[in-house]
Amino acid sequence: MLLTSMKTKMTLAVFLLVGVLMTVSAVGSFLFFEKTFKQSISQQQAVLLDSLSAQIDDRIFDFTSELHNLSRRLTRDAVAHPEKAQLLLDTEQRQRAFFDNSLFLFSPSGKLVAATPQGLNFIGMDFSFREYYKETVKRGATYISPPFASLQKQSRPIIMFTVPIFDEKHELAGILGGSIDLREQHFLRSLAALKLGKRGFLSLYDARRNVLMHPDKRRVLRQDPPGTNEMLERALQGFQGTAETMTRTGIPVLRSVKRLQSTGWVLAVSYPIEEAYAAVYTARNYFVAGSLAAALLSLCLVWPFMQYLTRPLVSFTRHLEQLPAKGDLAQKLAPVASDDEIGQMARTFNTMLLELERSADFYLTLFDNFPAMIWRAGTDSKVNYFNRTWLDFTGRDLADELGDGWAAGVHAEDQDYCMKTYRDAFAQRAPFQMQYRLHHVDGSYHWIVDMGRPFNGLDGRFAGYIGTCYDVTDRLQAEEERRALEHQLTQSQKMEAIGTLTGGIAHDFNNILTAIIGYGTMMQVQLEDDHPQQAKVSEILRASERAANLTRSLLAYSRKQVTNPVPVGLNAILVNLEVMLRRLIPEHIELRMHLAGEELSVLADSGQIEQVIMNLAVNARDAMANGGILSIATDRIILDQEFVAAHGYGLPGSYALITVADTGIGMDEKTRDRIFEPFFTTKEPGKGTGLGLAMVYGIVKQHSGFINCYSEPGHGTVFRIYLPLIDLPARSESIAVEDAVHGGEETLLLVEDDAVIRDMVRELLQDFGYRVITAVDGVDAVEKFQAAGGSVALIIMDVIMPRMNGRDAYQAISALSPGVKVIFMSGYTADIITDTLTMGDPRHFVSKPIKINELLARVRELLDE
Repeated sequence: MLLTSMKTKMTLAVFLLVGVLMTVSAVGSFLFFEKTFKQSISQQQAVLLDSLSAQIDDRIFDFTSELHNLSRRLTRDAVAHPEKAQLLLDTEQRQRAFFDNSLFLFSPSGKLVAATPQGLNFIGMDFSFREYYKETVKRGATYISPPFASLQKQSRPIIMFTVPIFDEKHELAGILGGSIDLREQHFLRSLAALKLGKRGFLSLYDARRNVLMHPDKRRVLRQDPPGTNEMLERALQGFQGTAETMTRTGIPVLRSVKRLQSTGWVLAVSYPIEEAYAAVYTARNYFVAGSLAAALLSLCLVWPFMQYLTRPLVSFTRHLEQLPAKGDLAQKLAPVASDDEIGQMARTFNTMLLELERSADFYLTLFDNFPAMIWRAGTDSKVNYFNRTWLDFTGRDLADELGDGWAAGVHAEDQDYCMKTYRDAFAQRAPFQMQYRLHHVDGSYHWIVDMGRPFNGLDGRFAGYIGTCYDVTDRLQAEEERRALEHQLTQSQKMEAIGTLTGGIAHDFNNILTAIIGYGTMMQVQLEDDHPQQAKVSEILRASERAANLTRSLLAYSRKQVTNPVPVGLNAILVNLEVMLRRLIPEHIELRMHLAGEELSVLADSGQIEQVIMNLAVNARDAMANGGILSIATDRIILDQEFVAAHGYGLPGSYALITVADTGIGMDEKTRDRIFEPFFTTKEPGKGTGLGLAMVYGIVKQHSGFINCYSEPGHGTVFRIYLPLIDLPARSESIAVEDAVHGGEETLLLVEDDAVIRDMVRELLQDFGYRVITAVDGVDAVEKFQAAGGSVALIIMDVIMPRMNGRDAYQAISALSPGVKVIFMSGYTADIITDTLTMGDPRHFVSKPIKINELLARVRELLDE
């Protein structure tokens, strides 16, 4: 409890704040002092190193200068007379002070001529093997050798200074050398003995890492292996300065290095870090001790001060803890004991308590004006609140809706599902969502989505359910309309697929019918009128004609029937058709014609339009067995973009509308969806082929139109046909009169891949006197035409053939004989026969199944031109 009290927290907070500020300030000051002190030590050490290196450079300069002065007094004659040279060296006591080991005079060949002191040297010995001799001869200038073992003093480390001696011809006359003993040389020994503090020292290295000077004489002339002396490695690479490193014995030191200008040797000053930074370590100890003392002092001061500051807040907190046990509002108000922030907080709390008391039900007012329907239920699952939006939706009083009264407005078909979903979710304390129909104030039922969630009270325990409802009727209607449009699209695609199939079947069936009708007609012509077989042949021809009509219906459905569209007037077609319709419609059915006040011009085949009206009229007649009304009307209509979007078909523009309506038995939706399928019929077997409406659908589509059907059982059927209007006036039609059939003696080229049709047509033409050359395909036709040598007067050619079709074959023959006459035959022509192929003259085309009289008349007509 003590650790969680505000007094303790505030004490710790102030203590930590003061401690952090003091620590940051002290650490910053200490780090600055440490950095400044280390920089000062490094600068002092660098200054000392510069002074010592300058002294060594000056000393070496003195050595080389004195050696040069002595070499100028030695000539070739001195080298030739060793006793004179020896006398000169012995008398040079001043030089002897510098070169405390020996002075040497070598001949040009490297032999020792003279030396002092004489007793310690080897006069006459050849020293040309020494490096200092080789380098002096090679360079022809002063040379300072690396340290090497002396032959005079039990292999002591010495350094040789050599100067070449030249005669007047500048030829080498000898070499003067002076050596110093690194262990005995007074100047270097004094430097090596120099102390920096208690354990700081100087050391000197040559470019080969050989130790030239060191406090430990055992290290002299020894080499520091690569990698064992980091600062030496850096100095040999050009570094001059100070850094912290380790000695070979593992002692941390502050080491400064610098290369001598005279020899390139490296002079190093090493100062143990423990001794160099002793003042810093002492200051750090004082800092730690002072910080701990300051922290304890601040804690002792802050604790009673925080206790004084938090006393009113503790009193206010205790009042809040006892608030639930207080009864009336006067007891709940907090006492105001001061005018400081705590007192102000108590006043604010009292004001808030008063406002909360006045606005306890404010959220209910907010819910009442919320646009969604909101309800709330208690722990007993009974609804105890509905907002104003719900009541406006249902039009019922709140008293009628509370409890389970709201369920009375649920649609009877949805009540069981709705109540089960609600009670199951309530029992499991789980959220739920359901969709049902609820009675609206306008008397209809609307679809709503009801979503409920459990909620807890301020004490964290389950307090009931709260839910919202949304009217989704419009959304569901939109989805239903979208599904209807998708269904229409699917139906259209299905009808197109069936049309492609029926078109292909009709094409092959026409070839079969051509043979049957052709041979049947030839038999009928050859038999006498009273022949017993004449009646049987007539039945064969009648059955073939019915089959041909069936084929034409299939082609019309598949929109591959050959049409001859011209500007026609719909009113004129219906007026001419009215007489036939009245004969077709029985007396108990009333026919009503309502034609537009103006003629409606469309681009159409009038015969096919008549066929459409006749098929719809026959279906209407069969649907009104007990009588009724058949209405046929025309009108002008403009389809806009809104109509196209709503119905899912058509293009905006002006259309002629043909409406065929009856008051018959009607159809259900399932039947209505299939009425345009071929071979689908609701009539009894033998009373319908199921191709009537399929043919109507195909003809309307072939004329770039649209057809739809509206029907309900018991309410009749309405067909609406939309055909695009044109601005051209309707054209009057003349009735063609067939001439008598005549034969001839010309040579004809018959091209047909079907052997049965080819033999039948050949026999027919030969019976009428023609000479016939047959070909089985396009390639054979071109070859036969060439072989005939121009005797062919007319070509009768199938359009679709293997190897080469009729179009390509005719183009090849035209290249051989331009203007040759041709008649094309086909049972499937929409994608192949064009005005270019028929030269704009319909006489150049005969559709299958072939009518013999039509074919003979076309042949004779073209030959006689």
